[in-house]
Amino acid sequence: MFDIGFWELSLIGIVALLVIGPERLPAVARTVGKYVGKANRFISNIKEDINKELKDEDLKRILAEQQKLAEEYKNAASAMNSAVASETESLRETVQMDDLLEIQEPDENKPAKGSPKPRDNENHSDKQTESAHSTASSESTPDKTSKAS
Repeated sequence: MFDIGFWELSLIGIVALLVIGPERLPAVARTVGKYVGKANRFISNIKEDINKELKDEDLKRILAEQQKLAEEYKNAASAMNSAVASETESLRETVQMDDLLEIQEPDENKPAKGSPKPRDNENHSDKQTESAHSTASSESTPDKTSKAS
């Protein structure tokens, strides 16, 4: 606060000793110290109150911002909800009830709707491998007639 060094304090002490006298100097120093302490506490209390008010103002400002954001999110959510509802309603209008009623039991010759179609080349290759296996197994088994002879 004040820039008072050692030499300034000693000069004030010497002047006080000369003016007040050695008998009353300790009582005056005690009284002055008491008032200086009260002034310091008063100033520190004011600083604390100012800091609390600033902190309260910051918290109030933050709370107001949070409430504003919450309101914006509510508005966005309700807008999204209404958009989803309108889109759902438009999709319901486009889907015909006839399309829903066309779901039938699948025929054995006809693949079910959404199931993959069998490939022609896979069927042929399966048949070819079956015939190859049957000829190979018939060649590898010896005839019973040739054993008997």
